[in-house]
Amino acid sequence: MNVEEKIERLTGIVESLAASVVAHDNQIEAHARQIGAIIDLAGTQQLRIAAHDGQIEALIKISEQNAQNWKNLERQWQAYINTLPRQ
Repeated sequence: MNVEEKIERLTGIVESLAASVVAHDNQIEAHARQIGAIIDLAGTQQLRIAAHDGQIEALIKISEQNAQNWKNLERQWQAYINTLPRQ
C-alpha cells in the first residue's frame, strides 16, 4: 500500500467517524428534546395533582361541615321530640 492509498484510507476513516459523530449528535439532540418533553409533562402533571389536592381538601371540608350539620339537626329533632307530650 502506497502513501496515496493510505491517505485515501485514512480520509475514508475520518469521513466515517465524522458521519458517526453527526449521527450521535442528532441522537443526543433527539434525546434532549424527549427529556424536555418529559419534564414539561411532569410539570403539567404536578399542576394537575395540586389542583386535585385542592379539590379533595374542599370536599373534605364540605363533608366535615355536613357531618356537623347532621349532628345539629339530630340535636334539634331530639329537642323537638322532648317537647312533645308523652302518650
